[in-house]
Amino acid sequence: MEKVNNLQIIFANNLKMRRKKLGYTQSELAKAVGVSTSFITEMETGRKAPSFQTIEKISQVLATPAWTLFCEYSDRLRSNYDQNDELLKFLLKNKISDVIEDVFSN
Repeated sequence: MEKVNNLQIIFANNLKMRRKKLGYTQSELAKAVGVSTSFITEMETGRKAPSFQTIEKISQVLATPAWTLFCEYSDRLRSNYDQNDELLKFLLKNKISDVIEDVFSN
C-alpha cells in the first residue's frame, strides 16, 4: 500500500469538513467540481490526491482560499483571512517543511 503523507490527510479532513459545513453531498460537490463522486470519496479518505487544477476548482466551489485546505487548524480560521494571513502562511510553510523533511528522512 502506498504511504500517505500528513499533508494529504490534512487536506482530506479539511475537504470533508468544509463540504459538510456547507451542506454539500459528495455527489453535489463532485458535479460542481467536475470529478466523479468516487474521486471525492478517495480524496476525503486520503487514498487519492487531487491535481492543482482540481484543488483550485474545489476551493472556488467551497468558497475558501486553496491554502486553507492544507492548514491543520483550518476549522479555527475566522472568516476574515486577511487578519490571519501572515501567521497562517508561516504555520503552513512550517508544516510543509516538516512533511518534506519526514518524507526524505525515511
